Amino acid sequence: MTTRVEIVASQLPEQLRPLLVAFTEAQKEAGEAHRRLSIAAISEKPTLKGPADDAARKASEAHVALLEGTRERPMELRQYSHAQFSAAVERAREHLAAAEAELRTAAGHAAVHGAVRDGKPTVNFERGLEAAGRKRALFAVGLVQDAAGSLPDAIDG
Repeated sequence: MTTRVEIVASQLPEQLRPLLVAFTEAQKEAGEAHRRLSIAAISEKPTLKGPADDAARKASEAHVALLEGTRERPMELRQYSHAQFSAAVERAREHLAAAEAELRTAAGHAAVHGAVRDGKPTVNFERGLEAAGRKRALFAVGLVQDAAGSLPDAIDG
């Protein structure tokens, strides 16, 4: 039986989240009951042992319920995970596109900055095409494009 629970509520479909919440609360209560028992005076231990055992039993039952709930709903878990994966990748794609646009804007401003010469008009940025800030921004554009090209297209592939 699996004892370690690493999954978090946001990774579970709505119908399974109450099982995780119940498990988490039961685990917390069992831990607190065990802590109270372990630090209690010897004379208090017999009165605290029963509640600690009950809390441990409830935590075990909540754990089994969570295991069974996830075992009984593999399709829902897969569908939910797939949808969340696709949405997260799409958000990443949008953020990368926005980052690329911002970097291109920054490169344009760096070119203008590099083109400015005291006492001379600045209406184009030919002189600023070699500006260090422009080159670095365009280099970052390439990195962002590489990252966007590396995004997964499918959860299984």
